[in-house]
Amino acid sequence: MTIVAVVCAVLAVFFAVASVVLATRLRGARAQISQNLSTAENEQSSLQARAADLQRSNAELEQFAYLASHDLQEPLRKVASFCQLLQRRYAGKLDARADQYIEFAVDGAKRMQALINDLLAFSRIGQTAAPVSLVSSDTALAQARANLSAEIEKSGATIEAGHLPLVLAELPLLTAVFQNLISNAVKFSGAASPRIVVAARREGELWRFSVTDYGIGIDPQYADRIFLLFQRLNERSAYPGTGVGLAMCRKIIEYFGGRIWLDTGPGTDGATRFCFTLPGDEDD
Repeated sequence: MTIVAVVCAVLAVFFAVASVVLATRLRGARAQISQNLSTAENEQSSLQARAADLQRSNAELEQFAYLASHDLQEPLRKVASFCQLLQRRYAGKLDARADQYIEFAVDGAKRMQALINDLLAFSRIGQTAAPVSLVSSDTALAQARANLSAEIEKSGATIEAGHLPLVLAELPLLTAVFQNLISNAVKFSGAASPRIVVAARREGELWRFSVTDYGIGIDPQYADRIFLLFQRLNERSAYPGTGVGLAMCRKIIEYFGGRIWLDTGPGTDGATRFCFTLPGDEDD
């Protein structure tokens, strides 16, 4: 047998063995890929199921909040009404402690009514069938200022704002965002007359809004906490409120595909600046 024949025979054996090894490895790879795909599909199905469960749970919680706050309105209205009747009829006719107790009851009923109204408004966000469309931020700000005209006049607040853009939102909800942010700026202004600056600039497909005031400020460590329901950083006796406003702002902005945050970066110079983004007209 010649050397060439021997080499050919060896090569034939090598290629035969290599083919077997390669085929075995390919089958193993196919099996592994098939297993990975099956695992991924199962995980995807599990994630989809969890997402559906979470969405259903959120919907049920929102529905419960709506029903609870709605059904509590009537009995609480009666409690508040009778407490006020007691206060008007018997004020000064009983001892000082009785007057104080009645005042506590009236104040508690009023605060509970405000809390329930805010919770009801919070639960309604995103529940309407109103379509999201281009709305004027200028109009939303103007309506917010009109709604707060008494507070603005009493505090001597000045609000500075240039031209604001069209954004994809619902006018009543965008008005509520401006109203909550401006109301907070007026409330937490300190001793000085409030100065509030509203501005907007384009950032890619989004518009970035800022509402800046120069009041008592917010400690940066609470930048996340302030957007949670019923979270208060100050005593109720000093600054009234229910602790729902900023949570409502976040829910509205996220409903429209944006985000909201407290700007704690450089350049604020001691000011309190809330920023939020909203999608706008692509051709704007």
